[in-house]
Amino acid sequence: MTEPASAVTAAGERSRSLLFWLPLFALALALAGGAAAAAANQPKLLLGGAVALCVLALAFRMPVANLALLLFLTAVVPFQVLNRFSIGGGLNSPGLLFSDVFLLAGLVWAALALPSLPLDRRRYLYSLAMFLFLALVAIQVVHGLHAGYLRSTVGQEGRVLLGLGTFLIALPLLAHAPSRRRLLGALSVVALALGAWGMLQWLGHYSFGAAGDVGVRAGVRLTSGGSGQLQGGEFGFPVAIVFCFAALTLGEIRSWLWRSLLIAALALNIASCLVTFERSFWLDAVAGVAFVLALAPGGKRLRVLAALTAVAVIGLGALSAVSPQTLTTAQQRLNSIGAYQSDDAVRYRVVESGFVYHRIRAHPLEGSGLGATIFWGQPWARVPPKTRNYSHDGYLWLAWKVGLPAAALLVLLLALSLFGRKALNEEPLSLAARRGAQGAILGLLVATITFPSFSQLSIAPVIGLLLALAVSPSFRAQPAESRRLRSGESRGALQVG
Repeated sequence: MTEPASAVTAAGERSRSLLFWLPLFALALALAGGAAAAAANQPKLLLGGAVALCVLALAFRMPVANLALLLFLTAVVPFQVLNRFSIGGGLNSPGLLFSDVFLLAGLVWAALALPSLPLDRRRYLYSLAMFLFLALVAIQVVHGLHAGYLRSTVGQEGRVLLGLGTFLIALPLLAHAPSRRRLLGALSVVALALGAWGMLQWLGHYSFGAAGDVGVRAGVRLTSGGSGQLQGGEFGFPVAIVFCFAALTLGEIRSWLWRSLLIAALALNIASCLVTFERSFWLDAVAGVAFVLALAPGGKRLRVLAALTAVAVIGLGALSAVSPQTLTTAQQRLNSIGAYQSDDAVRYRVVESGFVYHRIRAHPLEGSGLGATIFWGQPWARVPPKTRNYSHDGYLWLAWKVGLPAAALLVLLLALSLFGRKALNEEPLSLAARRGAQGAILGLLVATITFPSFSQLSIAPVIGLLLALAVSPSFRAQPAESRRLRSGESRGALQVG
């Protein structure tokens, strides 16, 4: 007698479920065995293994929370705090960070989720290109180790570039309406936390950290009375500004709670970006906001411009009353753009770029490898030469480390993501997120000329997420599809949320 079709289908689903979970159980057993073997000599490894298993479970059960925590750890939490609680790390010797565990767990989840995800041609090609770039980064890690470069530097630069893999983690989340909404909400909370952290550092007069990513650095170039520049979170402030601005102007958000949260996040990040007194980040934010405005509908564009003018007048008036010295410093810093010929910051960037350029010419295709260094100084400022693995020009830094082909691939992906018309029947919040991501990418591409965005852990995972947002539109659900979404029938084999 032939079995009913429903019984055959159920048996097939049980078989697929068993095939899916068996490798995970085997991985868990292998990790447990390895942890038990290492616990006798290094108990800290056992704790690290337990944390890794918990994070892996989180990545599979709540991938949105996993990605949000990864962004919070890298964009908000100072590196020296992450390194203090790392496994095998220490001062100037990074170990396995919590953010590494969240990233690796997310990539494992994405590797299992992506094959079953229906992708259009654009996202499919972007996914292949990102896989290729990450593979090239892994090769450059091996290259750097084989060349004998400092292992901690190789590992740090590798973790930064692999952080762009958040693109692959975000794609499945953005393909499902419920997880997409949760992710956008989580991003708003992270933006609020980033702006609040910036103001806490500024008002609390936090000292400049050893890693250079936290606190207030004393003095402001080319000003008469600047007391310091905010450093912690400076790469993320313009991104948060553009994202929140796009959500408020294009997202048609009706909830007063979320609108209030976005307004607070926008205000805090504007204030934080201002007191960085970095002209590149100011231009970054302005370019992103201008991009969003340029692509907004005509009537809405005029209303937003009028509102921005009023807010700017009120904000400048309040700043002149509360902190006139800050306003004066910002004005002097802005006026100094025309004094680039006498600006020492421009001079040493040009000289530094010359050394990096020579290294690129020496190894144009294969790159010098992660961890590579240059040796130079500033005799005009009486700064003796020393070994450096850093370059202010982010494009030169990338080409120097991974080679021109890999660098061109990443920059091309980012540049092409700026081109994308409004999709038919696209949700307003999806359009706002895409325009915000595109504007933020444009701003980062501008800032990367003078600041190395690609070498910063605080912004690399954000760049990967922005790229995914820029190429992932979401459409209004049809009535039948809406009922199916509410009933939960549209869930796949992997939970996405």
